[in-house]
Amino acid sequence: MKNRPILIVIITLVTGFVIGFLVNGQITRHKFTKFMNQEYNIAFKQRMMEIIRPDESQIEDIEPILDDYAEKVHESLRDSKQDLNALRDEMLEEIVPYLNERQITRLKEVQSRFNINKQRGPRPPGPPPGGRHQEKFH
Repeated sequence: MKNRPILIVIITLVTGFVIGFLVNGQITRHKFTKFMNQEYNIAFKQRMMEIIRPDESQIEDIEPILDDYAEKVHESLRDSKQDLNALRDEMLEEIVPYLNERQITRLKEVQSRFNINKQRGPRPPGPPPGGRHQEKFH
C-alpha cells in the first residue's frame, strides 16, 4: 500500500518522458525537413543572384520570382527522384529473372550500400573514399 503512490508517480514520469521524447522527435524531424527545403531554396536564390547580379532597383522585383521558382525546381527534383526510383524498380523486376545468384547478391549489396548512404545524407565534396576502381566483382 505504501509503495502504490510512488509506483504511480514513477509510471507517470516514465509515461511523460516517453511521450515527450516521441513528440520532440516528430517536431525535430519536421523542422529539419523544413530547414533542408529552405536551405535548397536559399542556395538556389543566392546562386541565381550571383549569376544575374541585379542592381538595387531590380532586387525587389526579382526576389519573389526566384523564391517561387526555387520551390518549383525543388519539387521537380523531388518528383524526378521518385520517377527514377520507379524506373529502377521496374528495370530490376525485368532483369532479375536473367541473372544468376551471384549477380543478384551484388545488386542487393549495392542497393543496401546506397540506402545506407542515403540515410547518412550527402557526402562532403571530394573523391569517394576508396574510389570506384577498387570495387571488385567476381
